[in-house]
Amino acid sequence: MKIAHEAVGVIGPIAVLVVILLLWGIPAKNNIVLTAAALLGLFGLFTLTFFRDPERIAPTERGCVVAPADGRVIVADSLPDGRKHIAIFMSLFDVHVNRTPIAGTVYEVIRTPGKYFHAGTDRAAAGNARVDVEADTEYGKVCWRQVSGLIARKISCRLKFGDKFQLGERFGLIFFGSRMDIFLPSSAVIEAQLNQSVTAGESVIAKFPTEDFR
Repeated sequence: MKIAHEAVGVIGPIAVLVVILLLWGIPAKNNIVLTAAALLGLFGLFTLTFFRDPERIAPTERGCVVAPADGRVIVADSLPDGRKHIAIFMSLFDVHVNRTPIAGTVYEVIRTPGKYFHAGTDRAAAGNARVDVEADTEYGKVCWRQVSGLIARKISCRLKFGDKFQLGERFGLIFFGSRMDIFLPSSAVIEAQLNQSVTAGESVIAKFPTEDFR
């Protein structure tokens, strides 16, 4: 199983502590210390599952927008200005690696500090700590937002100004459950349904009418 490199900063300290406890507990034959080492080791293995990074196969059909995160669709609607808004809630048990929903070029990455409301609520999208990626695509400006949650307190985004990316590429990770919002031009047609389970990099959540962009 492939593991996201962000796991090192979390699993590394746990592994070091387990080794220290074993080096202390084994010579001393201290069952309490050895039990603590075993429990901490199990916790480390459980935590490691949050950083699993399975391979994904992006669709080849032109005009597709794929889910940038694994999870459940909690918003699929049009905004007053005509843009399309889709939001995905990531539980603790979903894959946390995020993928680009479309091909394009990054023109701005905005990091905003904030609160840590439950990611499934409306106030989380605007009030929580977040990272906005704004990109130029052949269909217009597209923005997606990594939002922290009640438990998630760290966001990893590897993209920077000028980066070019393809559909379904890995670009970051939100730690321990959170939310992803994506904002599309008005020409996009939403394919995702409320409460639908989606897979990052594979599930088509919207499409652009490609005949308009020949």
